[in-house]
Amino acid sequence: MTKEQIIQTTNSFFIGKLDFEASQIYPDAELRRDLGISSVDAVAIASFVQKTFGCAIVMAEIKAIITIQDLYDYIENHQG
Repeated sequence: MTKEQIIQTTNSFFIGKLDFEASQIYPDAELRRDLGISSVDAVAIASFVQKTFGCAIVMAEIKAIITIQDLYDYIENHQG
């Protein structure tokens, strides 16, 4: 997928499945601080990434994913 497709698909997931407003989803938004992502949400995000993009989020790397932009970049660099 292209970077734009990754962004669009990921944003749709946050809006459709995690019930965020479109205005809350922007590259610098911090997953935990700004969006309040819980551990349950993090598992849902990891599952979405694996099923949709074919890449697993390695637990050792998960702490480096702070913003939505970090998530986009991770997917772009690890997609299968």
